[in-house]
Amino acid sequence: MQTVQATIQERPGNPLILDGYCGRGGVGYAMAELGFNPIGIDKENFCADYPGAFIKADLSDPTALPVTASPDLLWLSPPCQAYSKLTKSEYDNPREEYPTFDDLNVRRVIDRLDPDEYIIENVVTCEDLENPTKLNGRAFGLQFHQERWFETSFPIPSHVEHPQGGGDQCNIPIGGCRGRNDQENRKHRLANAKGIPATWDESHVIAAIPKQYVQYLLHYCPTTPHVNLPDGAPQQTQLAQY
Repeated sequence: MQTVQATIQERPGNPLILDGYCGRGGVGYAMAELGFNPIGIDKENFCADYPGAFIKADLSDPTALPVTASPDLLWLSPPCQAYSKLTKSEYDNPREEYPTFDDLNVRRVIDRLDPDEYIIENVVTCEDLENPTKLNGRAFGLQFHQERWFETSFPIPSHVEHPQGGGDQCNIPIGGCRGRNDQENRKHRLANAKGIPATWDESHVIAAIPKQYVQYLLHYCPTTPHVNLPDGAPQQTQLAQY
């Protein structure tokens, strides 16, 4: 297993960003395109896919990482099955079927790694996020509606509607492709719109966070300076006080 210390030494002078529950790189691709060198962490081995250094470790064990320095930013994308609309339609209480933030020790992981700042990402029906910032593709002029919620350690205004209104450009469906004749075509269109490999399976394509969302969040993050707002996103007054 590659240690955090070894990875830090390979990237001196850059913000230390840990990308927890990283999967194939649904956030890592956006960060790399923005000029950062995130370190992906996942209990499954996605080393061949992740666009940067990768550590195979189970983050639900807060002692699993040999931490030698606090990260400048800790990004966590815990599994969403306990909260998603799909599983809520299949189970009376999906929290009993799938791991929640408590089961995954999300708060203990943050305490253990002691980041300067953190971001926790999940679906809009995740009741364990605290005071989340809400982002949607149509607000950035993208071709799909995909609202995601982000709990952050720093204030960020939500951005869910395009300043000029509309939304007619949102013609790429999210999900609902399985079993359809055009399933592969729809997956490719969504992957291309998000800037990730179309060879990924559908679940990873859907879960990937678009670059515009990541750029917007990092613009407001104190430990990732000099990140401009994405095109079309207005500078907003931060109302939340942390």
